[in-house]
Amino acid sequence: YFWSVKTRHSWQWWLKNFLPLLIGLAILLYLYRHLELADTLRLLQHGVRYEYLLLSLPMGLLGNAIRGYRWHLQMRPLYTPPARPINPILITIGSYAVNFVIPRAGEVWRCTEMKQREDYTLSATVGTLLVDRLSDMVVVLALFVAMMLFQPGTISQILAAQGLSLGSNLGDLFSSDYTTAWLIAGVSLLVILLVLYRFRKSRFIQRVREKLRSVLQAASTLRGWRAWSQFIALTILLWLFYYYFFYLTFGAFAFTAELGHRVAFASFVLSTLMIAIPTPAGVGPWHYAVIISLTAFGVSKAEAGLFALIVHAVQTLWTIITGIIAIFALPIVNRHYKRASSLEDTSKIKRISYDEQS
Repeated sequence: YFWSVKTRHSWQWWLKNFLPLLIGLAILLYLYRHLELADTLRLLQHGVRYEYLLLSLPMGLLGNAIRGYRWHLQMRPLYTPPARPINPILITIGSYAVNFVIPRAGEVWRCTEMKQREDYTLSATVGTLLVDRLSDMVVVLALFVAMMLFQPGTISQILAAQGLSLGSNLGDLFSSDYTTAWLIAGVSLLVILLVLYRFRKSRFIQRVREKLRSVLQAASTLRGWRAWSQFIALTILLWLFYYYFFYLTFGAFAFTAELGHRVAFASFVLSTLMIAIPTPAGVGPWHYAVIISLTAFGVSKAEAGLFALIVHAVQTLWTIITGIIAIFALPIVNRHYKRASSLEDTSKIKRISYDEQS
């Protein structure tokens, strides 16, 4: 019995951590099944302006550093004195290297590393990370809605290149032609709500409620307009850096240099949406989104594939290298450091634990 339980858990662990990698590699192999090595080498030797690729790299690092500082801002009210900003910044940068080894493992590593370096409880950090990811979802959805509203022709052109159609305008979605679709969507939503109500006391629903409680609790630490304005400003700034991390690479290739912000923004939004698929560093889905975006605007499929392959490889390697450096820097910057706790710490931790239990 114990052997079967151990074996089942072992298989679950392997499936959970390596199935996404296999899916990503399968998509990648399918996309590049006709790739000619000679064309790739020729482009690398004579068709890439590497100064633009190098110029893009600090943008990604600054974006990750700002994310780390924003995380520090979220946790700052929980402890007195608060953590040093350098620790959450280095931990956040390092988590991207961990994520590449095991998808989504970087979030667990961030919490445990913060506990080790600053003696923060896991309950205090998990909720803030959920707020962090929730804000990402809100931003990405807002970017997608903005593209749909202000660049309807862009998304229509991308869909048309794939043999799909959105209709002449967004108003068509509410026409009689879509009545059946809306009816199915409404019935499906009703069924989901009924299932959730029926199993509201199940272990899964209880876990979801606990996570939502952690999110609300972490969000409550940003009391006052000043804290929220800083959080929003940092969020806008980090996503601007992420955008230019991608956009500047357009100048590195002759076939994308003249496409401009319209195409770059559409490619950025769609590729960011694809990262929601849990493959390491978005391998596979990210490439697919970039390829279909570029080919819709006149770039050949071969050139779009090479763009996605080279840009993703360079930027992923950069993220991994800076992440490894951050991981090794952590014990150095904390060599003689130990955060001084206070009585206020203890009261806050007890209050968090009591709220979670209740």
